[in-house]
Amino acid sequence: MSQPLVSVLMPCYNVEAFVEESLNSILNQTYRNLEIIAINDCSKDRTSEILHRMAESDSRIRVFDNEENLKLIATLNKGIALCSGEYIARMDADDISLPTRIEKEVAFLEAHPDHDIVSCFFSTFPSEHPSKRSLHVNPLRNEELQAYLLFKSGICHPAVMIRKRAFKELGLRFKQQYLHVEDYALWSEAIYKTKLANIGEVLLLYRVHQSQVSSMYEDIQAENKKKVFEIHCRHLGIPISEELLDIYSSVAESVPSEASFAYLDKCEEFMLSLLRIQDEKPFCDGNYLKSMLSIHWLRLCANSRMGLKVLKRLKASPFYINHNYSWRDKAILYVKCAFKLQYKKSFIYKIVFR
Repeated sequence: MSQPLVSVLMPCYNVEAFVEESLNSILNQTYRNLEIIAINDCSKDRTSEILHRMAESDSRIRVFDNEENLKLIATLNKGIALCSGEYIARMDADDISLPTRIEKEVAFLEAHPDHDIVSCFFSTFPSEHPSKRSLHVNPLRNEELQAYLLFKSGICHPAVMIRKRAFKELGLRFKQQYLHVEDYALWSEAIYKTKLANIGEVLLLYRVHQSQVSSMYEDIQAENKKKVFEIHCRHLGIPISEELLDIYSSVAESVPSEASFAYLDKCEEFMLSLLRIQDEKPFCDGNYLKSMLSIHWLRLCANSRMGLKVLKRLKASPFYINHNYSWRDKAILYVKCAFKLQYKKSFIYKIVFR
């Protein structure tokens, strides 16, 4: 039986240092029936030269040069239209796909015709120290992702594979209004139209460096995430207001925007409203939702900046589930409360104290 064609969509901008390694990681996949749609978005370095040179030695590479700098969202939508495959696999020009990634993602979608989107676990590595890898896991099942996506993206974008029908028939599209969180917005719309999943295996190595969007535009991301939260509010019947979105964002980030018990009460009430909606009209794995909310509650209290007095409020909540917390969770809670540590956005702080 013939293998379905896979189109690997790779936008490229000023990635001369990484693009050859990234392209080779796709060319060397165990799955062979693929094309690579490489779009050079007016790079100012040698990116275009490298792409065209590699295309000369492998006919599976199709190179397109934008006449003007369209940036990521417009380039992605242009690329989707250029893809010929039944499946579209995303790939960033600075990451590395492990050899069986495409094979295993195709196998999953072939075995699960009710799913249109699949990604996988991944490991991050600093560009200057490639051997130092950190494992990142996301929920596996659609029912867990339905809860997880309420607060954050559970799909690794550069590792994802999507049926082309999701764009042609379901109307999914990357949208400019969700700048720098366009992938999270897409998954959040998709979860109400189809099924998503993750493969519980590392199939991508994700390069971390200072020029990435996540390092440069955190404030814009935070504001546009609120627009994504509106997607969930509309589907779940939650009235939208500026105050509600502020509370929603505080719960999602586990960082209260106000240091007061009154504000914690509002956060708790919002979380309780999600459980009531789940009880009345189930939309996800209820047990997973409760477990996830209990973690958010612990971290909300840890980041409350109100000192040790918040511990009594923490334990009085129905979201306090003692066995759900690791010793590390509890240690971080007590350290942050004892010293009233303010939440910081630095990468190291997130790793140590998140």
